[in-house]
Amino acid sequence: MKIIERSVMPDGTKIQLEDWREDNTTEYPNLYGFTIGAYPVAQRTSKNKWVEGGKEFRLSISYNEYASYSNKDVKADYEALKSGSKKLEDLSEHFWDGQKDMWYLGMNVENKGY
Repeated sequence: MKIIERSVMPDGTKIQLEDWREDNTTEYPNLYGFTIGAYPVAQRTSKNKWVEGGKEFRLSISYNEYASYSNKDVKADYEALKSGSKKLEDLSEHFWDGQKDMWYLGMNVENKGY
């Protein structure tokens, strides 16, 4: 993994654009691509305290060929987060841990034992 760029969103959240393509194999040449690594402050605490309310946690927004979310889309969303034209919540459909990340962020989703 290579970090292409680091930045801070207007709300103070640290983000970075990562390139994971070097981890692809000949068997799976398109498995990995660009990822936005974000470090927002959690609004809720997980049951095992891996994520604690009031502290930063890692949230990943990754390229996904099968969901038609291209490297170009990831780059554009990274730029939108940097400029403030999008918030993390706007990209929730691409969160790596889906509703779990949404719940940690304080979004209105059911706690399924996180």
